Amino acid sequence: MENDKKEKILYTAPRFDIIERDGHIGLKPKDDSVIVLPYITDENNLPVSIGVLREKNNFRDGGFSITVVSGRCDDEDPNFLETAKRELKEETGFYVPENDKWFFLGSLTASKMVDTEHPCFAVNVTGLKKGVATTDGSENEKASEFMFIPSNDVIKTNDVFVPALFLKLFKYVVGMDMYNRDDSIFGNSKGFTVEI
Repeated sequence: MENDKKEKILYTAPRFDIIERDGHIGLKPKDDSVIVLPYITDENNLPVSIGVLREKNNFRDGGFSITVVSGRCDDEDPNFLETAKRELKEETGFYVPENDKWFFLGSLTASKMVDTEHPCFAVNVTGLKKGVATTDGSENEKASEFMFIPSNDVIKTNDVFVPALFLKLFKYVVGMDMYNRDDSIFGNSKGFTVEI
């Protein structure tokens, strides 16, 4: 944080603080966390399904939400990629130690009221055997169910991370940018780029 910004803690909880910074209220997580998008490809190497969690969430209708695999960094994790590998195994049962199956998709923020960015990774699990999810022992993880959804259903999810990471998957892994193709129905973007 820059020295000229004044920050005041309004409320503290085990995993986050609610802060006031220069007259604005926001949430400041106490731990770093990563997001993981496992996917399965077809014979053309296009993602045909992506892995999501049906996760217990008391803030959603029905008490569950469809969301991405995510998790906090442990002190034993030497870097974000190793955190992503561990979280994938814990929450899905897939163990993918090979670095070349993993792709860094950049970082995302959960909300404009949160001051933290989450490193995001995609991992190709095509043809891999799924083991038993070990979970971290929390009630939320025990109540979660991992599943694959068809790529066509991505847009139907309410979780902002699912479609955002799916678009990043196409851009940075598949190598397709639907906004800057001559045949794009979205048109060409001019003068706007995002550096990672």
